[in-house]
Amino acid sequence: MVAHRATHPLRELVADHPHPRSSMHPAPRVSIVMAVFNDEATIAAALESCLAQTLADVEVICVDDASTDGTAAVIDSFRTRDPRVRVIRQERNLSAFQARRAGILAASAGHVLFLDGDDELKPDAAEKALGVAQQKNADLVGFGVEVVDSLGRVMVGYQSRLGPKHKALDGQGVLPGLFPLDQPAQGQLWRMLFRTQLLRDAYALLPADLVLPRVNDLPLMYLVAALATRYVSIPEHLYRYHFGRGGSGRGVRSIEEARFHTEAIRSVESIAPAVRALARESSEPEILLDNYESVRLSIVGYICSYLLTHADRDQRAAVLEHLHTCASATDIIVAAARFYPDSLSALKRHSEGISLQRKVPRSILLTTRFLTTGGVSGVLLAQADFLLKAGYRVTIVARRHGSDRGAVPTGASFIEMSGRGLPERLVEWAEICRAHDIDVILDHQVLYSRDWPEYALIARTVGVPTIGWLHSFAGRPLYDLNGLHALLTENAPLLATLISLSPLDAAFWKLRGVSHSAYVPNPPSPLLLQSADVSDAKKAPEGPPQLIWWGRLEERTKKISELLDVADHLRARVPSFRLTVIGPDWGEWTAERFNSLARERRLDGYIEAVGPRRGQELMKAIDAADAFVNTSIIEGYPLTIPEAQARGLPVFMYELPWLAVVQDNGGIVSVAQGDAAGLAAQIADALASPERYKELSRSSLLAAHRERSRDFARIYEQVVTGELPADSFPEPTLGDARQLLDLMIFFAEQNSGLRSLVDAARDLPGRTSAPRGGVRRVGPSLGRRAWQRAAPWGRTLVQIFPALRPLADRAKLALARRN
Repeated sequence: MVAHRATHPLRELVADHPHPRSSMHPAPRVSIVMAVFNDEATIAAALESCLAQTLADVEVICVDDASTDGTAAVIDSFRTRDPRVRVIRQERNLSAFQARRAGILAASAGHVLFLDGDDELKPDAAEKALGVAQQKNADLVGFGVEVVDSLGRVMVGYQSRLGPKHKALDGQGVLPGLFPLDQPAQGQLWRMLFRTQLLRDAYALLPADLVLPRVNDLPLMYLVAALATRYVSIPEHLYRYHFGRGGSGRGVRSIEEARFHTEAIRSVESIAPAVRALARESSEPEILLDNYESVRLSIVGYICSYLLTHADRDQRAAVLEHLHTCASATDIIVAAARFYPDSLSALKRHSEGISLQRKVPRSILLTTRFLTTGGVSGVLLAQADFLLKAGYRVTIVARRHGSDRGAVPTGASFIEMSGRGLPERLVEWAEICRAHDIDVILDHQVLYSRDWPEYALIARTVGVPTIGWLHSFAGRPLYDLNGLHALLTENAPLLATLISLSPLDAAFWKLRGVSHSAYVPNPPSPLLLQSADVSDAKKAPEGPPQLIWWGRLEERTKKISELLDVADHLRARVPSFRLTVIGPDWGEWTAERFNSLARERRLDGYIEAVGPRRGQELMKAIDAADAFVNTSIIEGYPLTIPEAQARGLPVFMYELPWLAVVQDNGGIVSVAQGDAAGLAAQIADALASPERYKELSRSSLLAAHRERSRDFARIYEQVVTGELPADSFPEPTLGDARQLLDLMIFFAEQNSGLRSLVDAARDLPGRTSAPRGGVRRVGPSLGRRAWQRAAPWGRTLVQIFPALRPLADRAKLALARRN
């Protein structure tokens, strides 16, 4: 840092002449500066603590900031009694910042202690602090503070936070030591003894007429720390601080009181020119500037948190509106995320999304965790391609490292975020939106991330609406027990639209109170588009059937272990077949482990995991197969189903009744979840009937054609402009409500030790039912089993849907009538 500056040339004081010194009262060694205003009730105790110091060579400079009560009379009585008490009277109220300035310029001693008029010093405060300062040649001496409440009880936690954190700091380590980066700033002057000249040097950096009504000590403390070359501390509690007196802990019952507190932001910003001046003379200016920005945001975050905590409920919206006139929306959000994250929920709750129709969009941002070759990334990349062809500028942002940059479509910009934590990432997010002139964001992490609301909130500050894009069935958070239902519902107002992949999903979110929930089909994958020339239905295999499954080797949602069960049951019906499992390892599930389990069950001649296949290699494997098998328990839109159907493969799967792709799809045969024997039976029967097999293949091609034939360029234009047709926003029906209850109960059972109910349902009579929605399914539905076996779950599940209780009652009545 820079060297100490010369004494401030201005010493304009309105002061009483001090008593002449006698031989009994030599020159003071410590000046105790007291800035007082209307402290009549407490100043006597404060002055008594000064005059009781074990170090007699002190002076007490009381700067009366135009008190209107009896404060002046109390000071005069002490001044008459002891010549060490001096008085400076300010003709008008100029704030404690100016009062301290007057006291410092009038100080006779080489060191200064500060005391507020409603606190006290311990008797040995001056002696101990000065002794350490002289022994260690320190500019600053920190010490402990005793904090008491209105009943005199010690507030141990706050007291600990105010205590010294370092024994010693030197040179350029003083400032970051006293004001640590990314930690809430503390700048109380009464926690330290100061070299007087250092205080004068700090004041010399600021306008002589600067008035700071709120947080008037931190600006001076910060500049002193920037100028200091040595700090030491002692653990003794030398100051007694009365929490709740003065401005501490004050409520916020009006906008006028909010204005008083937000003055703190102006206080810390008032020293910005001085900090920049110091930076120009510093050998490491960026460190100083970054540190100051951390302190500034800390105060913004503190004031935001304080207002939200102390404002009356009916005042919070107005208080927040006022806060946004004192700091930018970006600063408020970043400051909250960086220093007071608990206040983020209130900020989000008091914010709403931006309308998509405010302007014609030209530049679209698509974001996910990182780019891979399938799943969420595959949808995002397909969307990017359609948007590029429609003439939009497209920016793809990965929020984490590890993306496959080669997957980025030609013409799209790609950014991999580099921020180290959420606050840095939010700043980076806002900068990306500005730099790329983003008009609309499509966020593909809404169902997989807990911090998407913060990204939507920060985008809102730069005028960019966010569209949330869901990739799994609405029951996924319940299945995963991750609490994301509540997070999404609570923060849905931050989204311009919430897009889901099926009408039933849209109905779910509407029942949850998300009125702007819409259904939009997933775009076709490159493999699906490449299959447009396939028009001939496949013939039933003449030799051993070839079955295929592809995806990632993941157990939680895709249930790949069920493939072993299917193969086990199938070999009892089909003497010879081959089930090829294609896909990358995922977590603890690897091709090697899968094949090892197959060998243990003597299935190695029937089923094999062969690792990932892509491009033409995957296409060749699909074309060599006779049927596609799917064992997933939960999906949003499995691309593998239309991809398989586009090559003419019949699809045999566990029931996923919400999927849009299975509706009116005659190429799919489904059975109850977990019914491996039933699935094997349906595969065997279809392969044994050439006519049925060919009909399934023909229906698959028709279904794939339907998926390809949608005008996705037009659909995505409607999405980003907010012009989706009314049928994209389906209203929930009684049937939707009943089906959703069925499904939520089922997924709750998966995590509640009630799987035995599912097993018991397999023993129920009537295993065959008529096709529904064009899908051939076998065995009792999830819904029927759930209603029959787990009705008590309905009472719990109704809590998931605020608007569901009337529909649930009607569903219960309808079921009773049916039975």
